[in-house]
Amino acid sequence: ATKFIYVTRHPIANIYGTDKFVRDSMGGNIDFEILLKNYIALHKYMKMDEQVLESPVMWVHLEDFTSYPNKVLGQVFQFLQVSADEAVVQQVLDNMPDISASPNAKYFKIWCEEGIAKNGHLMQKYAEELNALDLGYNLDIC
Repeated sequence: ATKFIYVTRHPIANIYGTDKFVRDSMGGNIDFEILLKNYIALHKYMKMDEQVLESPVMWVHLEDFTSYPNKVLGQVFQFLQVSADEAVVQQVLDNMPDISASPNAKYFKIWCEEGIAKNGHLMQKYAEELNALDLGYNLDIC
């Protein structure tokens, strides 16, 4: 049977990470508000899909995976009904590039030092929609 795994990330880190990717790979940038609206729209679609899919869905926070890779990967393997044996999980992790335990730290630093002054009003404008997604992220990170 088909199973879906949705991986999500804190919206501020996601926006800054997407912006960095666009700048580095395409030489351009995308307005913060457009990236924020995109984040909300994509997550709304995933939440709607989750309600109508006839297949199991698992949500994974990137932050949980990077903080507890063995635990989260084991949970993913259990969800997929493949071997979640600790040795198998460790072997997979040993063959991956290094996992940063705090991939959002640099983006949160940028947000707190300059981003909140430029775009804090947008986070307030969309706070209700972000909170309605019920992803469990704290938007007050500074």
